[in-house]
Amino acid sequence: MPDLKLWGEHQLSRMKRDMDRMFEALCVDFGLPPARPFGDTGMDLSESPSEVIIRVKVPDLNPADLDVSVLQRRVVIQGRKVQQTDHEIHSETFRRELYLPCPVTAKDVVASYDDGIVEIRIPKRVALRCGLPLQRG
Repeated sequence: MPDLKLWGEHQLSRMKRDMDRMFEALCVDFGLPPARPFGDTGMDLSESPSEVIIRVKVPDLNPADLDVSVLQRRVVIQGRKVQQTDHEIHSETFRRELYLPCPVTAKDVVASYDDGIVEIRIPKRVALRCGLPLQRG
């Protein structure tokens, strides 16, 4: 089995992104609503030396209808959008899940909402040991 290659998070994330695009194209081909009810949520991930910062566009959403949870190296952002007219109530839900690039401290997460954008700041976990182990010679 010399051709066997283990996939890392980068390859799996890329495959998921490609499959999401194919699924959305399939929905369009069959005249179904997009797989993402709010369209492209515009998720952005960045890092500073001390924290991971995630920004997600969620237009026309009440902040009380949002839920953000962090478990180990995974962030889940979900919400519900309810529109009421004179004759009916229309409800849409969304869920975005993201795997983080490094270990984090979930207890000190700060999430804020401003003008249709959720910003989540997650402190990085400080590593006790980094790098390669020392070799004694």
